[in-house]
Amino acid sequence: MDFRFSIVIPLYNRANYISKAIKSVLNQSYQDFELIIVDDASSDESLQIVKAINDKRLRVVSLSENGGNAKARNAGWRVAKGEWIVYLDSDDWFEPNYLQNLSETIRANSDISFFWTGVRYVNPTGGIIKEEFWSPQSALPSTTFFDELRIGTNCGVAFKKRMLESFNGFDELFKASVDREFFLRISQKEKGAGISKILVNCLIGDHESVRKDFLAQYDAYSRLIDRYHKLIELNNSRKKWWYHKAMWLALYCGKTNQARIYLKSMGYPIKSSLLYLIFVLFPFSFAKKMHKRIAKSL
Repeated sequence: MDFRFSIVIPLYNRANYISKAIKSVLNQSYQDFELIIVDDASSDESLQIVKAINDKRLRVVSLSENGGNAKARNAGWRVAKGEWIVYLDSDDWFEPNYLQNLSETIRANSDISFFWTGVRYVNPTGGIIKEEFWSPQSALPSTTFFDELRIGTNCGVAFKKRMLESFNGFDELFKASVDREFFLRISQKEKGAGISKILVNCLIGDHESVRKDFLAQYDAYSRLIDRYHKLIELNNSRKKWWYHKAMWLALYCGKTNQARIYLKSMGYPIKSSLLYLIFVLFPFSFAKKMHKRIAKSL
């Protein structure tokens, strides 16, 4: 049987959250879907919790060893039967009418290859941090995502399966910034659009996240700069953003020499130079606090 949608949830050690994510899919008002859980060799009770859910719409793919987010996402779409692949992080959850809204929007925009929605950011006690819908300044396809990119799979993202096939999915060399790498790649060739409704909830908490793995982020941004340096250096504001980001990630990883190279590439702007000197001259904990203050003023 073929489905309109295949919802893919990559799973790694989310025993406290995965049930809520699954229920938000199974309780959708629109029912033409399958749900694929890709367990990335969890070491907690996550897989047992999933297997205890008896629902014919749900199937499980178990990876033999932990390969990271990109590998888990690719494993999901490659076995999917749906025309559209929808991603949901294992600690997030959909609004009940997410698929209904997505289906109606797809029907009215047959030339669009990927969509995202508005997102509600929620703290561990259920309080709303903020609600956000982001629309890029320039229509896609374009290079606008190199200047502004505030979406990821936590924003109710859905892709045409044929597009994932044509781009060979997510780059498994990346252990962080997997979304950024993929969106930079596809947005130069494919049409994408946002659905301006809050249809997904994103949990912001203290649990483990690749966003907190600075070494993996540093490696990712180094790869992206090497891969796209010609596009990144087309204008000064774009160049400054990318190299400043790479510089502070290098500083967080103790790679002072590489940070100095990025600083030189920017032409030694005042705030970036100040941040570099703070990390060189002061203890790491103090430098991190100062970085947060400087970041607010950039």
